[in-house]
Amino acid sequence: MYGQKPTLEGFDEVLGILAADPRTSAHSPDWIRRSVVAGDEKVRILRYILDHTPEKGPAPRVLDVGAQIGAMAIYAQQLGCRMAAVDYGYFTNIYAAIAAEHGVDYRECDVASSALPFADDSFDFVTYMDTIEHHSFSPKRVLRDIWRVLAPGGRVLLTTPNHASIYNRVLLLAGKSVNDGFSHYFENCANESVYPGHHREYIRKELREALEGTGFRVDECRVIEEDLSSLLYFVRKSPPGELFRQRRAVIVRSLGKIWSPLHLPFGRMLWAVGEKISAKA
Repeated sequence: MYGQKPTLEGFDEVLGILAADPRTSAHSPDWIRRSVVAGDEKVRILRYILDHTPEKGPAPRVLDVGAQIGAMAIYAQQLGCRMAAVDYGYFTNIYAAIAAEHGVDYRECDVASSALPFADDSFDFVTYMDTIEHHSFSPKRVLRDIWRVLAPGGRVLLTTPNHASIYNRVLLLAGKSVNDGFSHYFENCANESVYPGHHREYIRKELREALEGTGFRVDECRVIEEDLSSLLYFVRKSPPGELFRQRRAVIVRSLGKIWSPLHLPFGRMLWAVGEKISAKA
């Protein structure tokens, strides 16, 4: 494995750096620090990258598509990766300069209308985490562009909510919606030209078809559960009463301990790895 072992503690330290920077005041420091509840996904991604990088080889070249505040990109750079990142101006206007100070090449790119601003065959890995569901358009051209910037043998690592999770099925049976909260969508986003939430979620079969349809060999495509450890880590660091406020999330993530060993496709997340196996799609 190349570099140090990724940990929740290490990711949390990066969040602390971002939260303390006065340039991020447009976003609540508490909101930034709270991002550690999704830290298990970042750690899982980074462990995969480092585990699949030859120990004595060059540092892996990694692009993070949809980098938001840039925390994972900064942490990956600290671990020895050569990091680049893209997102649209809402995030890059604040976080690109901070990321650059940590060695990350963070560029503005709206993938809805622009190609990734990198040459062909530039990266060994592209991370595409919790982003595809936010597209108001078909992700085909984004996946094809990810294929373009990957070197032969490079991999895209993709995570997104599982539309067929057991939790969604139960909600629908109970006559409830599985979409984002209606009041947030209807009231809070009334002045948005494009809704910033989830436009389309996917099932495992669709995700596999999307990767295969854009030239990738699918190495992995499976249902996973959000890990309990990052949520409990956040609860332990929070004031008393946080466990009670997070009780539903704790129960849901605990159920993953049942689904995962039995390989039941009920978890909340999809995890996929697609490999570029040729120089031509």
